[in-house]
Amino acid sequence: MKLVIDVSDILKQKGSSKEFSGSQPLEDIIYQGERIGLLGPVDVSGHITNTGKLLVVDADAGAKVSLQCGRCTKRYDKELKFSFTARLSKIGDPEDPDVFLYEGEVVDLKDIILEFLLLELPMRGQCSEECKGLCPYCGCDLNVAQCQCEEKVEHQEERVVDPRLLALKKALSANGEEV
Repeated sequence: MKLVIDVSDILKQKGSSKEFSGSQPLEDIIYQGERIGLLGPVDVSGHITNTGKLLVVDADAGAKVSLQCGRCTKRYDKELKFSFTARLSKIGDPEDPDVFLYEGEVVDLKDIILEFLLLELPMRGQCSEECKGLCPYCGCDLNVAQCQCEEKVEHQEERVVDPRLLALKKALSANGEEV
């Protein structure tokens, strides 16, 4: 069931508003190359106000999503709680791309909710603060097992340095800095 608001009654008088609440089902999406799984509908409650030229939606929303950890690549669930304010108009304004369009006497909140939900996603999600991630050498999940790669790298003879960076290495070594 979509969250659609009948605004015919508030369109008649400037300053009038209407309360609403409901759930908006959304499908899983691919966003910036990552699958965002929605583990249920987005619960939304708020009010919509006729300001004369625009309708303004002020709402609170909550959703549970499934994301991929940026460190260990495992999927994890995250609860999102957010508030948003959206301005709506029947006529598009190229000078103001932040205004959502609506037609007739109903407002469908699906696209508005989706846009604000995407803004709430973490830039680089992680399953927990303690997540150790993957070994950069062998790809072992360091949350599950400890690999021997780091020890091997520490005991290797001095690595070959790009000849273009030798001068920098000499300068840093001269200052007593570890390279």
